[in-house]
Amino acid sequence: MPRIQVNNSSIYYEWSGRGDKTLVLFNGITMSTVAWTFMLPVLEAHYRLLRLDFLGQGESGKPPETIYSLADQAEIALAVMDELSIETCYLVGLSYGGMVAQHFARRYPSRIEKLLLASTLAWSDSVNAAMCDSWIAAHDAGGFDLGYQISIPWLFSSHFLASQAAILPELKRIAALADWPSVVRLLAGVKQHDARTWLDTLQVPTHIIVGTEDRLTPRYQAELLHERITGSTLALLSGAGHVLHLEAPEAFCRAITGFCPP
Repeated sequence: MPRIQVNNSSIYYEWSGRGDKTLVLFNGITMSTVAWTFMLPVLEAHYRLLRLDFLGQGESGKPPETIYSLADQAEIALAVMDELSIETCYLVGLSYGGMVAQHFARRYPSRIEKLLLASTLAWSDSVNAAMCDSWIAAHDAGGFDLGYQISIPWLFSSHFLASQAAILPELKRIAALADWPSVVRLLAGVKQHDARTWLDTLQVPTHIIVGTEDRLTPRYQAELLHERITGSTLALLSGAGHVLHLEAPEAFCRAITGFCPP
């Protein structure tokens, strides 16, 4: 299993695919490298593909700190890219990964050819902070079962919940694999996120996508990103909720390959 040591923590990554261009995928908050499975046949056919688990995710280290900051996660991604001699890439960040990607683009714009931000936040406003606190309170009160139950309407569209009810138990089983103390540390990093004052300094071609039924990182956040990032473009995925890699993998892949020529 490929790993590197970054600041005394083990960081897991997967390096696959074929193509002339490198595509780097940044995970959502409770995702791991495995979560991109539905998109891999298309993406691995077009790109050299790097997936990594950030600190606190999947197979990577989970040190007992109070917070995993987004800026530190950006440094971890840079270390993995350096290890693999990746000079430039297309960068795709989903949800939490989109926030890390903003910090990465601010610090290392020369390493990014194009940036795609999917289902993500420009800043953690009072609604997002309250949502994070409610998840933690629910888990404290009723454990994983209650925490997962209250997260469902934030994550999925109405169509997905109606048409894919049979797979929800399996999605719950997968979600239970996340290390909860680490999720709390990741959420603490999210609550500190506020890129509003420096989004206009980003000098990377940027495309933003969001589902029209995304309640977790809603359209107004995507519109703010679009407004502040000079020259960016914005596309809405009709009927999709937050978890685009599960609900709309084909549309997500089309957005990537359309914006990032293989």
